[in-house]
Amino acid sequence: MKRKKITALLTAAVMGISLLASGCSGKDAAGTDSAAEGGASAQEAAGSEETEEPTQATLVLYGEESPRMTEFAENEFHDKVLDAINVDVTIQYLPWSEYAGGKTELMLSSGEKFVTYTDTAFLSKCVSKGYYADLTEAAELYADDLKKYCGGEEAFDIWKVDGRLYALPFGNKPNAGENYVITTRQDLLEEVGMTELKTLEDVEKFYTLAKEKHPDIIAFGRGGILPQMVNGVIESDMNVFRLNNFVSTDGNKLDDPTVYNYYASEEYKQACEIFRDWYQKGLIPSYIMSNASQIDAEFMAGKALFAAGANYRVFEYEDAVRKSDPNAKFKNYYLGDQSRKPLMSRGTYSTAFAVSANVEGKELEGYVKLINLLQSSQEWVDLITYGVEGQDWKLTESGQLERINTDTFFETWLPDNINFKRYPEYVTEDQIETYENWNEGCIPQKDLGFSFDMTPVQTEYAQMQAVEQEYFNPITNGLVDYDEAIDEALTKLEEAGIDRFLEEYQKQFSEFYANKTAQE
Repeated sequence: MKRKKITALLTAAVMGISLLASGCSGKDAAGTDSAAEGGASAQEAAGSEETEEPTQATLVLYGEESPRMTEFAENEFHDKVLDAINVDVTIQYLPWSEYAGGKTELMLSSGEKFVTYTDTAFLSKCVSKGYYADLTEAAELYADDLKKYCGGEEAFDIWKVDGRLYALPFGNKPNAGENYVITTRQDLLEEVGMTELKTLEDVEKFYTLAKEKHPDIIAFGRGGILPQMVNGVIESDMNVFRLNNFVSTDGNKLDDPTVYNYYASEEYKQACEIFRDWYQKGLIPSYIMSNASQIDAEFMAGKALFAAGANYRVFEYEDAVRKSDPNAKFKNYYLGDQSRKPLMSRGTYSTAFAVSANVEGKELEGYVKLINLLQSSQEWVDLITYGVEGQDWKLTESGQLERINTDTFFETWLPDNINFKRYPEYVTEDQIETYENWNEGCIPQKDLGFSFDMTPVQTEYAQMQAVEQEYFNPITNGLVDYDEAIDEALTKLEEAGIDRFLEEYQKQFSEFYANKTAQE
């Protein structure tokens, strides 16, 4: 790896001038010059160690690494990080199929040193197995910018177990109702003479008309089939919130900690009946389970109408699909009455980064400095999202971003932060207004601040996951009829330990609610 080629004092001076010259446009919610303040904070965290030997860090990302990203990671990104915080960083890519399991878990269990993103369910599992490093003290010293720009202490609380911090929140955006909306090809919707989607019948009509014009198009692409997509049209008053795949609660009853076996619910049955109908009508590809990579590739090539939706995914998908179809335009649709079943928000973070357990001392501090740096200013968010200004992107006279190089750097959803948000020139004012006001009328998820300790039921959970893969996923995706397959699936789930799992989940969730009530 490269090392510093000039003296530490000269490096610090050059970096300081660069931050002042190129990072002045970012403003935080209070109108503060975030580029200058954020950059300075990140620099101060590293200042006393500028003359020391760099610490090592491996950053694991998921997806496919573009040619420009390979060059960028080894050169501009590496060198800027080294100069800023004295961390010698390497980026490694894994396929998305290895996220929250697979090779990621193998790397954690074998003691490899790296940082990557996580979610609350995987965090619980990894903490119970001792796979994640405790970041509490290092974050107190070196995560000021994350606290300032990524949701404050409330966002950090989400990633704590027994009062200890195991992941760093990253990003800041309105994201209520992730996967409860369907992201739709708005340009093709308008091409067939339609303007919006409100009902199941609208979805089916759009597919029929689009298929006539584009015979090679498929309906559902990236993200697959998720029951949450049709939550709004289910004939039930329950606003289903899935705490994990197996356990649900009523999101509208904010004071009620009662949990349910989701797969045994009437709501799951109705969702499966919808998806079975869609499968038989051709909306769900026959290879949805056997060849998910093909579905993803078709979506990226502009050959799919729908994807699992979220507010920010409109921009993410447009950025990706426009490389194949420059006219692609996306919009989110909620099927049903949103006033009856409001969208639920998990907070504003994009994700969170966790560090493998055997990283400690100065090396651990270096990892925290690294993640903090990447959300510290407009300059750093621009760099990891779009590359080098003037080489990979530029600003138009109207202040919108124009890509010179369309290769993907960090996927745009990852560093997305409303404090540093830039919009490409093709994004409309209507899309911007929708994005920025998306969380209006939403309600909080009931599990904010809750982290399930998987330790007492980790054996049952592993067995349940195997049952889910073999018996429930074909039902969920419409490949088999619900009535014909559900009895055997529920029996297998019971044998795997769902009752014990549900009992433990209820116990911990009720305790969480009791403690939260006592603190109010």
